[in-house]
Parts: sequence; structure tokens; C-alpha cells
Amino acid sequence: MESLGVNVANYLKASAKHAPDRPALVETWGRRRSITFAELDRNADLLARGFIEFGIEPQSRITLLVKPSIEFVTLVFALLRSGATMVLVDSGLGRNNIVRCLASTEPDGFVAIPIGHALRWLKRKQFPKAKWNVNVGPSWLPMGKPLASIAELGRKSNVVLPETLADHPAAIVFTSGSTGPPKGVVYRHETFVTQLTEIQRMYGLEAGGTDLACFPLFGLFNVALGITTVLPEMDFSRPASADPNKLLAAANEHQVTQSFASPAVWDKLSRHCQQSGEKIPTLRQVFSCGAPVSAEVIERTLEFVHPEAQLHTPYGATESLPVSTMEAREILDETQAKTRQGAGVCVGAKVDSIAWRVIKITDEPIATIDDTEPLPTGEIGELIVCGPQVSRQYLETAGGKHNELAKIRDGQTVWHRMGDVGYLDEQDRFWYCGRKSQRVETSHGPLFTECVEQVVNEHEAVRRSALVGVGPRTQQSPVVVWEANPSVTVEVDSQDEVSPSSQRPTSLAGDWLKSDFADSPAVVAVEQFLLYPKSLPTDIRHNAKINREQLAIWATEQLNKS
Repeated sequence: MESLGVNVANYLKASAKHAPDRPALVETWGRRRSITFAELDRNADLLARGFIEFGIEPQSRITLLVKPSIEFVTLVFALLRSGATMVLVDSGLGRNNIVRCLASTEPDGFVAIPIGHALRWLKRKQFPKAKWNVNVGPSWLPMGKPLASIAELGRKSNVVLPETLADHPAAIVFTSGSTGPPKGVVYRHETFVTQLTEIQRMYGLEAGGTDLACFPLFGLFNVALGITTVLPEMDFSRPASADPNKLLAAANEHQVTQSFASPAVWDKLSRHCQQSGEKIPTLRQVFSCGAPVSAEVIERTLEFVHPEAQLHTPYGATESLPVSTMEAREILDETQAKTRQGAGVCVGAKVDSIAWRVIKITDEPIATIDDTEPLPTGEIGELIVCGPQVSRQYLETAGGKHNELAKIRDGQTVWHRMGDVGYLDEQDRFWYCGRKSQRVETSHGPLFTECVEQVVNEHEAVRRSALVGVGPRTQQSPVVVWEANPSVTVEVDSQDEVSPSSQRPTSLAGDWLKSDFADSPAVVAVEQFLLYPKSLPTDIRHNAKINREQLAIWATEQLNKS
């Protein structure tokens, strides 16, 4: 077998040898296609050789704009084997953000569906180096070399695939931009391999299982591990819009044994199953990732899966994944009671390959680890991590300070500032209290989003809430913007009531709700409660992280009117 060095594509080759005729990928829409592990491995090899014959060189930056599909997964493994550096960006970022992100990478080419090539052509001045362009669409469209022609080049090629080393760049993956402009995170081949091996070790994933892939990144790892990956019919850039009927149909038809999805998907699917009585009886491993998941969603989800199923909540970020993990039983039996009292959200103990510390909060750069101030157990600070799955750098543009603000040098080691605040408990578990950038700095000290919101969310009238700051930094007024629970009508007094359809001023509901938290130490400092007229805005990747920056602007406008 040809050596590819340190490369996650090696695992696919092993899976293809172990179970060549087992389905690797299944599409549940349109023509309902599938591909075996042997076919996937062979096609990835052909395309990798074809890319090299076409002129793509190791570490060339190639933008991949293809929707999650058999072609997408095949192309990911092909580019990994070719030694090229993939550039990946969320389609939900919007055209302007996508163009800005891609232009910052100075791509050498595009492997894209026609709409991606149309964008490249319209903004061609921003992509002057893009000459190795491949069309993943009808071959008659003049948008680059047809993918079939690349495969034909591969069939005729005797080229030796390059050996990729641990430190070689494998991809540039952009963050979702939920708390600022999207940033390009440089993934090395070691990053992908460590992610895969840690996920396999932590959860005991074995070849032969079947995964319902509602989060494409984990779908790639599953395929590499010999796990059949079922791609449901959904918009992967907007998981909260997924049709629960289609998810259930795909899961039960293929008897899935595991599934990765965001809390928004589990919330929607569990509500549907609670009402309909439907179940996924074969589902034994449930993974919720991307944002904290409530105990209510965990309990509902566990009701419609296998009676002995486990639900895991891995914690991490685009820059460092996984960092820690926690199982539902520990949450329900121990930590959730503290969360409801304002202690933050426990995300579990760190994975073996990670080192972590909690240091004093600062918004300034930290040059070296000697400049940090470690905090004792139980004291809230910002989390820093290091390990082989932790990115060492962002792709920096001229004048950018992302690396300066997020990376800390420790000799040859690089620590990453997670941007999250919280504390370590006596069991060395991390309790997440919110994003550092979203803390509210009052004249009496900081307030942290999760410590306040988790208490407010327990109120029967509240579906979700967001703590935001209004006014100048260090003297902000803490405000809770809340979304009404659609199943509850709230009595304000004998004359008025507030419901989701009410046109009453937000301050009316706010005065009433504030009085209900007068005895809560976690919430008593909140000065205003504002009822948001629609669903709270969330991030594009998981549809679960609340956009508090947007809500802070809205809250400021509302208070200025009064």
C-alpha cells in the first residue's frame, strides 16, 4: 500500500480493505445514491492523481465549494491525498463574507459546483491566482476542467502520491463568525488525525456502525473509520430548518446506530417525537455539539432512542476539537442542578491529549505563557488549551491581530485562548460561563451569560434568553433579552397579558419578569428584561449559539426609545 505519511486518508484505505463492499455513504434524496468503501477509496485515488496531473502541487490552496454529498466526501479525501490544502467555508456566511474569506487565502484554484464558479468569475479580480479550476457539474459548462476529465487523467497516471507530514497544512477552515468576523484556521494533517483518533477512543466508535450525519465534519471521520454515513435531506448550513420527518425516515430506513447533530436539531426532532410517538430504536450513540444543550432537550432526546443509548456533549471549537466531553447521565444526575442555580454549564473533563489552564481574564495580547496569571480552582477566568489537535495559527491578513490576540507561546508549544470563560472544579472539569467577548462589565464587576441565562431559562414563560450589556464598557447596564415560550400565556395584571403575539411594549413584560427574579443571586443584578418580538438570532453553523452582539444593538435601540 502506498504510504501517505500522516494523513487521515490512510484510515479510509484501511476501511476499504476491511469491508470493501459495505456502503460508505448513502444519499437519501433525489436518486438516493450510495457508494461502497472500495469505490470511494478508488475514486479518491483516481482524483488525487488526476489533480496532480492537472498541475495542482502539494500545499496548493484549493477552494472546495461543493454541497455535502458523495462528491464532497470523495473530493475531500482526494485533495488530502494529493497534498493540496483545502479551503473550506460555510455556505451560510453570505456572499460578501464568503468572498472576503476566500480572497484572504489567495487560492490557487477552485473545485466547485457551477454556482461557486459563477461567484469566482464575478469576483475574479479578488482571485488572481486561481488557475487550477475544476467543474463539479455538467461537463458542457465552461467553468473549468470537468471532474470526469480529472478522473480520466488519474486513470492514465502512474504518479506517486506525495507523502504528507504531521506539520504540513491540510486545510484552512473558517470559523462561523458567531462572535466576530470569520477567521481562517490552519489545520495540519496532525490536526485531522488527532481529531479522528480522539473521537474514536473517547466514544468507542467501531467499523460496521451507521451514522446519521447532520454535521458533515463528523461524517468525514465516520467514513474514515469504516462507519456507514447516511446523509439526510436537509440544508446543512441551517440545521434548525431540518424536517424531522425526513430525519426519522432516513434514520429508521438505514437503522442508524449513532448520530452527530447540533442542539437545535435534537430540540426539534425530540419535540416532534414527543408529539408523534415516533422513535429511532436502533440509535445507541447520540452526540450533541456546537453549543450547550439543555437538560430538557437531553431528556426528550433519550426518550425516542434505544433504552440504553448514551448522549455525549463534546466541547471544543474550530481551532481546537475535541477539548472535553461529558455524558448525559452525569449532567442529569449531578451538574444540571447547579447549572439551574447559576453555576454555569459543566462541559466535562479534558481529553487525554489536551492540557488546559484557567487564567486571569484580559482582552490584551499575551506573548508568552510566563505572562499569564493562573487562577485557583473555582475562580472564573479564561480557558487556554494546547495539544496536537489545537491549531497553531490563523491565516492572518495584512494588519490582522488574530494570532496576537489568541495564541500564547511556550517555547515550541502554542497555547490557544478559547475565548471562553469559566472555571475548573475539584474534579478538574471545566464549567463554561460564556464567551469572554460577551461578558457584561458593570460598575460592580462582570456578569457572565451562561450563569444568568440558565437561571432565566427555567422560568415557564421563557423559551430562551440572552444577557447583553448596554452602555460604555466597564459601566454597562445588564439587560436580559428573552424569547417567549409559545406554549405559555403570561398574566401581567388583571388588565394586560403578554404572549408571543402581543404587541405590548417590551418594558411592560420586562418590569413583570424582573420581579420574579428578585431573590435570585445570579439574576438580581439585571436591570432590564426586554421581550424580543421573534426568535432570538443564532449562528449559521449550528443554529444554536445566540447572537448577543446583534441583540445588544437592538436592546440599546429599545431603551433609547423609552
